[in-house]
Amino acid sequence: MADEAGRPLVYPRRLSDNQREIADRYLSRLPPASRQAVLDELAGRFQAELRGMKPVYDEIRFLARLCELARSGEFHPNLGIKVHEARRAQELGRQRPAQRTASTPKESEAEREKRLAEAQRRLADMRKLLGMSAGGESHSNPEK
Repeated sequence: MADEAGRPLVYPRRLSDNQREIADRYLSRLPPASRQAVLDELAGRFQAELRGMKPVYDEIRFLARLCELARSGEFHPNLGIKVHEARRAQELGRQRPAQRTASTPKESEAEREKRLAEAQRRLADMRKLLGMSAGGESHSNPEK
């Protein structure tokens, strides 16, 4: 099952494999553009339970009702909006590291050596504070 762009649908984690198969039957009757919004609304409703909303005991019945509303033009996303926005932000976050790496200039050899020397100096300071030698042995251990 896919959305209007042909992307696979993202189902709420709470749905079992069997429930997903049943959900697909209901979703197949909807226009592809409405499918993910309905699933996001269901996921948003599940998340609202964690904030004190009454639990949904019959997930498929709730989904069926959302599908009825979508088919009749009465479906208005509410709780699913945050689910959609969070997924979109996560997708953008996955793309950003690749863009950052591509645009980050390479550090020069001199800059790298300076950075490594500073790190070694800080490690030496920490070892001194802990009473350790460069090899990691403690100078304050009376058993040695």
